[in-house]
Amino acid sequence: MKRIYLFLPALFLLVIACKHQPKVPTAPVQPAEDSLGSNNYLPIADFIKNDITKVDSFAGGIMRKVNINGKKDSGYIQPQAFHQLANQFLVPELDSTSFREHFRESSLMDETTQMLNFIYTGNQPGWPLQNVMVYIKPSLASDQVNRVYMERAFTSGDTAVQQKLTWKMQEYFYIITMRQPKNGPAVTTMEKVIWDPQHFAE
Repeated sequence: MKRIYLFLPALFLLVIACKHQPKVPTAPVQPAEDSLGSNNYLPIADFIKNDITKVDSFAGGIMRKVNINGKKDSGYIQPQAFHQLANQFLVPELDSTSFREHFRESSLMDETTQMLNFIYTGNQPGWPLQNVMVYIKPSLASDQVNRVYMERAFTSGDTAVQQKLTWKMQEYFYIITMRQPKNGPAVTTMEKVIWDPQHFAE
């Protein structure tokens, strides 16, 4: 993983200060610092694209597990199918200019997980992408992105769709999708795509 440089000195001070505070629960979390208007938002789409490149280069096998309203299925998939599923994370709202304009950034050090959390909250009503969290493991040698979490809400025809997407770097991603048709029962789908063999059995 490439070294992630935290551009604002204030963020380094935040990490030091937070380490001397009482433990913060993993959820819910309260922002320790608000950096609204920062020009140094994390390049979230680039993190995911870099991990996709690693999968293309090194993955020996890619497994997809699906659970639709409790009915389970699994099997290996080809790189093309992997890319189609992974592209759900590369939404237009992550474009750097648009993201800075329509999302508010805050950050905190979570003593429970020992990770620095960057929280991006949408301020544009009606936008599909609503919330993003980036979890970074700080280190004096190199800061590593551990995972990215996103929440989306949109409509597809007459169906309301909600998604919760988690990308675990160098291991897997999963997407929980809840579809509520205007007339009909809700359908919940969970898709997990794994390229680290250690997680195939999970």
